[in-house]
Amino acid sequence: MPKKKFVFILVVFLSALIGTGSASAGEAAKKLSGAEIIRQSKELIYKVGDQKNTVTLNLIERDGAKKKIVATRYWKNYRSEGGFDSKMLLLTDFPPDSRGVAFLIWDYSQQNKIDDLWLYLPALRMVRRISAQDQNDAFLGSDLTFGDMGQRRIDEDVHRFLKEETYRGILSYVVESVPKEKVSIYSKKISWISKKDGTILKIDYYDRNQKLLKRQTIDWQVLNKLHVWKKTHVTNVQNGHRTIFEVSDLEVNIGLKDGDFSERRLKTGVRR
Repeated sequence: MPKKKFVFILVVFLSALIGTGSASAGEAAKKLSGAEIIRQSKELIYKVGDQKNTVTLNLIERDGAKKKIVATRYWKNYRSEGGFDSKMLLLTDFPPDSRGVAFLIWDYSQQNKIDDLWLYLPALRMVRRISAQDQNDAFLGSDLTFGDMGQRRIDEDVHRFLKEETYRGILSYVVESVPKEKVSIYSKKISWISKKDGTILKIDYYDRNQKLLKRQTIDWQVLNKLHVWKKTHVTNVQNGHRTIFEVSDLEVNIGLKDGDFSERRLKTGVRR
């Protein structure tokens, strides 16, 4: 083979290899990290400016005994303004002996700043601040804790992409999130997140001994092109207790004010 022809073929071959390598690198760049998958999922939630809805909790014991709680929930997205991610006020309407019990949660966007939670007990006419340790207690006797009701910042956990998997017929990212704080009751959470729209479909919570503690599944609805929760089912696989949260009377972007999420509103409710 003539030398010039050989050199030409060699150059073409090497160019092809370089091109292939660049394409592979491009494909690799498209693969999202665990933290980025979680971030995009959270951005989906934070497209909503604010919302008001009714939340119905059905608490179901292993033996089938049931308890029903109905509350009105207000939530506002702060998008890091003033150092806040979001604020939530929840006012209990039913059962009658719990009417007026209220919770206020301030989620901070600042790194290493613990969320603030307050509880109002109308029978005692007392507002109590919930400590960081108490945030691990069950929320209204449900299978979610006070801490679960807030929104964790991305930096509070170490996130790792595990695999892609089909869940309920939906191709999903599976991401492991390990809390950085030592006081967490969880050793890790594993989330199934839709590749199509970024909605979280399932979360498995593991206790400090690395054993599955509870499983949460989430159904979504779209209102005004915004994705919001419709129903979530939480099962404690260790004791058999279940909680079903159902959302109704949903309104979004109604113009809630900062004053609607004050300690005063714990006692008086939101006047609209």
